[in-house]
Amino acid sequence: MYTDTVTVFNRRLTEDGKILWYPTVIEGVHVTRQFAAGEAGYGRAADYRADALIPYIMMDGAPCVAGKLFLPAKLWRRADEPEMYVTFAGGEDFDFFVTEDWQSTDPVEDGAFDGGFYAYMLSTRDGVFAVAAVCRYNALPHFEITGR
Repeated sequence: MYTDTVTVFNRRLTEDGKILWYPTVIEGVHVTRQFAAGEAGYGRAADYRADALIPYIMMDGAPCVAGKLFLPAKLWRRADEPEMYVTFAGGEDFDFFVTEDWQSTDPVEDGAFDGGFYAYMLSTRDGVFAVAAVCRYNALPHFEITGR
């Protein structure tokens, strides 16, 4: 069941105003995708959604995902070494995930892509989802990340 791989990109604003995306490749994930099409004004509108079930283990009293400690988004944004941690944030400063192995751990500079890295990923790949909601479950330890 947990045979998928995703890469989560965490968004961080640097002190000099640049946006960097920090990737974390996570194996052993279960992803379900949903597609719904409906009428919207003058034509068809599509709505894609994915749920990623991401198992974690406890390490030093905190959840650990793919060898990185999980931090809530506000703590992650202030961490001295953000590449050592992972978070899942929705909202205005959202993170996103792709249903593939990114093959690199280097941060990606947003400004290197016309329109930004997220827009580039949306236009060049399938399976790109902005984090919309996050739930953490303890009985069977996993995060459930909903992406749109």
